[in-house]
Amino acid sequence: METYHVLNFHDIFSENCFCLSKRLGIDIINDFSPKEGHTYIVFGAHEKAADLLFMQQKLKNFKFIIINSEPPMGQFMKNKYYISLMRTNMVWDYNELSSNYLKELNINVYSRYNFEFVYQPNEAERDIDIFFCGSKTPRREAIHGMLKKTFPDKKIIFHFDWNLTNQAELTRELQRSKYVLNIPFYNHSVLETHRIHKALSCGCKVVSLYSGDKSTDDFYRNYVYLTHDLIDFFNEPEENDKADYPHLINALSHHTKHNLWIIQQLIDLDKE
Repeated sequence: METYHVLNFHDIFSENCFCLSKRLGIDIINDFSPKEGHTYIVFGAHEKAADLLFMQQKLKNFKFIIINSEPPMGQFMKNKYYISLMRTNMVWDYNELSSNYLKELNINVYSRYNFEFVYQPNEAERDIDIFFCGSKTPRREAIHGMLKKTFPDKKIIFHFDWNLTNQAELTRELQRSKYVLNIPFYNHSVLETHRIHKALSCGCKVVSLYSGDKSTDDFYRNYVYLTHDLIDFFNEPEENDKADYPHLINALSHHTKHNLWIIQQLIDLDKE
């Protein structure tokens, strides 16, 4: 697979990039200079959409496989360059609702990509009771305030505005955390599985508000505590054990096999 590469434009996908590279047996490119006849599987393409589109228009004989990580209501779904980039290339998406939304934009979704992380739980004592990391929104700020007020004896840490994009730093914080919260950026949107998978890979318990996707919620209730009210949950925490991260990745492995099958089909077409 010498002509296939993995490419990343955002630090938060660095572990995902590494894991996919190992799964597919494809190398990671750090200094990107497109070559004719090569195919690049791209993480974080929304960050460089205009540049990537221009490169492809200038040098036509190379391809991208875009891994879309952006939700239907996200700001990048209004970016004409990102939309054009996905329309002219193969796309792998992370959620059925998101895939259906992309299809309405005349974007062809060929496969599902599930965010995989290195499994590195920590058996040491965890001193952070409740942890959250993500962009600041009024809803998230309000929940933070209510949790601090309701549970003054708990150690509650919220990191807003992506000040933990470095994956090693984030891992260290998660390995100290008992519960990690998933508070959606958008109400009734798709489940934010990137955050969930990262937390589970560090051995945390995850408590999530329900998303707008019942089928995905139903699947993840085997791994995550789902609630309509985080304050209510921590007043009477659910004690039922959830399946661990390796079990989750195994349950999703058919998507990875499909990714590999697609790559093999593309290689066979190149040979014809």
